Amino acid sequence: MTDLRGWGLPEQHLALDAVVAFVDGELSPTAHERASAHIQRCGFCAFEAYTQQQARAAVRTASTPTAPASLLDRLGAIPQEVELPSAPDGLAITEDGQFVAVQRTDKPAFGAGPVLGSSRPLGSNGWFNGRRARQGAGVVVSGMLLGALAFTTPESEAPPAPAAPQKAGAVFATTP
Repeated sequence: MTDLRGWGLPEQHLALDAVVAFVDGELSPTAHERASAHIQRCGFCAFEAYTQQQARAAVRTASTPTAPASLLDRLGAIPQEVELPSAPDGLAITEDGQFVAVQRTDKPAFGAGPVLGSSRPLGSNGWFNGRRARQGAGVVVSGMLLGALAFTTPESEAPPAPAAPQKAGAVFATTP
């Protein structure tokens, strides 16, 4: 049940955010006039605005929640009474309260290892030279061969190619 506006487009309902802004008086004057005119014509949006007004009134008249004094006292005593966990490894707090990274002296720093290129070349320890390497290569070759066979078909199973028409011109297929 939509009205057609001046350009033949159906009129849409107001979004919930627009209804809330309308009820709270947060719309610009032009937007407020358009929303007010729409609410006068649309029963659905008028009901949405009414329920939003009721919810706003209920929230404004509700009393503020209070916490028991004993709970507030216990929460306030947490920094003095509760044992807090230790700082994470490698971090510390300075006297002015900033986190800083601490360098450990029991472990070598990054880059303190052997010079690049001075270690044995990769594969020289026999890992890639033995039976395991040959088996791995056989598995790879077998997989490639099976993949190639899966994508090829013998000539006898291939569908016949359609014959080219003898005359130049348009060819139309007819169905019974």
